[in-house]
Amino acid sequence: MFLKDFLFPKFCLGCGFLGAYICHNCRKNLYYMEKDMCIYCSHNSLYGLTHPACKRRYGIDGFLSIFHYNNLLKSIIKSIKYRYALDVWREFCLIIEPESILKVASLKKIVKGPIFLEPIPLHRSKLRHRGFNQARIIAEYFSHRLSLPMTSCLVRTKDTEPQAQLRKNSERFRNMQGAFDVEGTKVVTGQYIILIDDVVTTGSTVKEAARALKLGGAKGVFTLSVAHG
Repeated sequence: MFLKDFLFPKFCLGCGFLGAYICHNCRKNLYYMEKDMCIYCSHNSLYGLTHPACKRRYGIDGFLSIFHYNNLLKSIIKSIKYRYALDVWREFCLIIEPESILKVASLKKIVKGPIFLEPIPLHRSKLRHRGFNQARIIAEYFSHRLSLPMTSCLVRTKDTEPQAQLRKNSERFRNMQGAFDVEGTKVVTGQYIILIDDVVTTGSTVKEAARALKLGGAKGVFTLSVAHG
């Protein structure tokens, strides 16, 4: 471990401090989502449940996120997403674990039945290029720590443009239309699913994924993301 730290020293992604990827001082710049909200109207909602007036037949039933998205979070997620920096992720897990357990525990109070975790999939061409799916890494961690089974029924049938490159909400929604399908509907029929993603902004990706799962027979679809903003 000493040799590894000597050859590949850790530098804080926030301030450049030597010795940790997220130093003690910069951890103070990670802001928890203190109040959960409805994903459709952005108003406060207990447990992030979608308000009755905002409900969609094939929509998301609840939305939970751990952090507000800021520059530090952006650096952390980019390191995991594009550099496959698993050491960063392992250190980050120690920070997010307590809050993620609380978030999912709140869902378990509401959902009367088994819950499955479903990572937002990449299109096969992006998966081939990148070599991994960051949402799956996150889902595997949550599955292990929260004792929840995973499923991989969602398939990305459309190679969409990166959402971050699209400025208008209307462009993001159009970009995601018809992007997902469900394989093996028996697995999701009558089940409760928690969609896992790294960052949710407009919610167009998870909303379209929820639509595919509901059309595939899912009884309820919720979303848990590392960050929102």
